[in-house]
Amino acid sequence: MSNNELTGEPALWAALIGSFIQFLAAFFLPLTHDQVAVINALVIAAAGVYVAFATRSLDNGGSIKSAILGLAQGGISLAVTFGWQVSNEQTAALMGFVGLAVAIFIRQTSRPKNAYGLAA
Repeated sequence: MSNNELTGEPALWAALIGSFIQFLAAFFLPLTHDQVAVINALVIAAAGVYVAFATRSLDNGGSIKSAILGLAQGGISLAVTFGWQVSNEQTAALMGFVGLAVAIFIRQTSRPKNAYGLAA
C-alpha cells in the first residue's frame, strides 16, 4: 500500500467529518445542536459499519448485523430530528424488519465454525 492513499483509521475519518459538519453548521448551515449531534452520530455509525465489513473475516461476519442495526437506528433518529413523523410502533416495526433482513443476509453469507474455530 502506498503512503499517498486516502486510508487510515475510521475513527479519525469520522472525527474529521464530524468536525467539518460542526464547522459548516457554525458558519454556513442553519442546523440546530440536536441536528448536528444526530448527523455526527450517523457518521460514527457508518464508520462502525465500515469497520464491521473490514473485519468480518475475524468474527465470521457477526459484527455486521449489529453495525447495520446501529446505522439504521441512527438513520431513523436523523429522519425524526429533521421532522419525520413516525410512531413508536412504526419505528419498532422498521427496526424489526431491518434486523430480520440483515440476519437473513448474514446467515446466507457466513459459515459456522468447527470445533477448532475454523470456518467449515
